[in-house]
Amino acid sequence: MYLIRQADNEIKSINQQTLFQLAEIKRKNSERILESSLKMKENFNEVYNNLLNNFLSSSLLKIKEEILRSKNKLMVDLISGLTDLIKNKIRNNYSNYIGFLLSILERIKHIIDKPPEIIITFNSKDFTYFSENMNKIEKIITNKVKLNKSDKEFTGGFICVVTAGNISYNYTIENQLKRNITIIEINFSKIFADFEADVKNLENKYIQFIQNQKLAIDDYLKDYE
Repeated sequence: MYLIRQADNEIKSINQQTLFQLAEIKRKNSERILESSLKMKENFNEVYNNLLNNFLSSSLLKIKEEILRSKNKLMVDLISGLTDLIKNKIRNNYSNYIGFLLSILERIKHIIDKPPEIIITFNSKDFTYFSENMNKIEKIITNKVKLNKSDKEFTGGFICVVTAGNISYNYTIENQLKRNITIIEINFSKIFADFEADVKNLENKYIQFIQNQKLAIDDYLKDYE
């Protein structure tokens, strides 16, 4: 009976130790599982947020690039359209255009009318006209004037060179448009102000959407836990 009781006590002791060991193993396993779960959660959250941030940055950059590209294209088209409009006006009313050129000469003669010679460069059509009507220029300019035909065609206007100081004045249509590009851009921006505001609102909504997706993943991870 003594040996039986002793064996029973030893079995109970072994069972207690075994249960303790099992509890300890379970605790450690639970800790490892929790640690692993937390690491997985952190890693998933980090990867997911990075993906959303990269997607947001990339998408907003593409939107802004597309807006800038479209705006620049519209600006180029606007300048091209203005140039075509001016060409049509010159073609349809050439006499008024000639009067316009002579008025410019009248306005700047105090700057360019210097000895010994002034060289005025026209496009081919205007060169032909003024070569045949030199008297119109001579009524305005007192010093010697030499006419020159440009090697490169331009819409209209002229380039004047004062040989005394080798000073050049560019009064071509293209150069006048270039000089007034700032005014054109300001008015262009006013026209598209509402459009740009709509695009900004769209960007804000897109940012809010991404933020909502970031919050949604937290709820998902709570369900995962």
